Amino acid sequence: YGDGAPVDPNEPTYCVCKRVSFGEMIACENEDCAIEWFHFACVGLSSDATHKGKWYCETCKAELRKK
Repeated sequence: YGDGAPVDPNEPTYCVCKRVSFGEMIACENEDCAIEWFHFACVGLSSDATHKGKWYCETCKAELRKK
């Protein structure tokens, strides 16, 4: 993430980018989501947006449509 801070190899990774937690993030509402947390920028959300209601990642949205 380019800020020069050392990356702890044991720190968990999140999001479709598979990077560590930083900045604003949103959780997928699916309890069984394999990723769970996503960086706003990676999923096309702006940090100044107000998010109302439930949010699902693209993978979980596709799964829900199949049901």
